[in-house]
Amino acid sequence: MSAPELSEQALVERAKRDPEAFGQLYDIYFPRIYSFIYRRAGDQATAEDLTSETFLKVLRSIGQYQYTGQPFSAWLFRIATNVVTDHFRRSRGVETLTDRLPVPDGAPGPEEAALREDRREAILRALAELTPEQQDVVLLRFQQGFRLKEIAGLRGKTEGAVKALMFRALHSLRAKLEERGVRS
Repeated sequence: MSAPELSEQALVERAKRDPEAFGQLYDIYFPRIYSFIYRRAGDQATAEDLTSETFLKVLRSIGQYQYTGQPFSAWLFRIATNVVTDHFRRSRGVETLTDRLPVPDGAPGPEEAALREDRREAILRALAELTPEQQDVVLLRFQQGFRLKEIAGLRGKTEGAVKALMFRALHSLRAKLEERGVRS
């Protein structure tokens, strides 16, 4: 176990007994969990509600958490993924990804800005057409920066299965963008 995993595990063990330690975990992981949920939910209010629900579930079940060789964040993201999935099941499976991709630094001219906005919209629409599992893998990899091995642990799959899922997701995304005339 690496030094960061040791300190993380020590904090998790303290959090099982000490609400202040749980608050530290919340402070550490809230931005990443919220960002992940926001990308899936598409609006701030829903993301805030689902993030709160995620951390409430974590608080209620942290006593049962056992280190399995995967980082604590994998357990958190698994809970967040389940909360989002349950939310969309309750709301008849309709998922939206209406948030905006980050705007790059620099001030493009109006024509370039319009073209970038059109491209972002096309990417968001194409991403929304992927399966929820494909969306998760793409967002965990490219938005959250997880390695494929970490995603495999989080999703409870082999690294090979995640590679195949990522390949299919990116292939599908590229095909959908080409259909829309968007070049990569």
